[in-house]
Amino acid sequence: MMDKKYTLNPAFLLIAFLFLLTGCEDVITLKLDEPGDQYVIEAQITDQLKGAQVALSKVKNFNADNSFNGQSGALVSIEDESGTPYILTETSTKGIYRNDLLKGAPSKAYKLKVQIAGKAFTATCIMPQKVVAQNAFAFELSLFDGPRLFTHVTYLDPADRENYYRFLEYVNGVYTKNITVTNDEFTNGKLVKQMLWPNEFTEETKLKKGDEVKVEFLNIDKNIFKYWKSVKDGALGSSGNASPVNPVSNISGGAIGYFSAHTMQSITYTVK
Repeated sequence: MMDKKYTLNPAFLLIAFLFLLTGCEDVITLKLDEPGDQYVIEAQITDQLKGAQVALSKVKNFNADNSFNGQSGALVSIEDESGTPYILTETSTKGIYRNDLLKGAPSKAYKLKVQIAGKAFTATCIMPQKVVAQNAFAFELSLFDGPRLFTHVTYLDPADRENYYRFLEYVNGVYTKNITVTNDEFTNGKLVKQMLWPNEFTEETKLKKGDEVKVEFLNIDKNIFKYWKSVKDGALGSSGNASPVNPVSNISGGAIGYFSAHTMQSITYTVK
């Protein structure tokens, strides 16, 4: 059998270096823009049922608690290419709006509309074509804190188009809060082995034998890639700005956040 050749994304070498520089820090403090009275919209539609959701809140001071500041009373809809609106109704959780029957399709454009308190916000996004991940598994590397297992995901990047990806990792049902996004600038048309970094390098975040790991593999568009990259750059202090600013948004009308139309695939494995 012919050995498979994988391409490890070069961006991870830079991220590894950044973690080495910041590995001894306990807290990263960001100086973000003052919130004012801005709304925050975190919206998505996927190629899966129950994938259409909008979380509507207001910006809180950076040093405030992390509780969700949900906002009720909004009119929320997502339109397809024909202009047909699908209403998202508020759930029992204040500020969360859903339509469990709305399912997106790759290569189609969608438009988000949110109206609340006399303000209107809109955003458009085209759902990319789907790239299928082949496998997910744990692979050991030795870094500054010794041997550590990292989740790796393999996929074949199509050579005929630009591709942008996001990865979400859950360990024993708990979201690890890592921000992993990449593109195919250096991996176009190649078989890729993507490594997922933990949010923090601590004993608690180490993968251990018997852990059940779920990876969500998202095909995102360029604007959503820019949004999450700006979030990650701000967290690492690598944006190049003296004072990090709010993440890049694809929403018009003055709200902060994003509207993502993306495909999604889930892969689960057990650490051995």
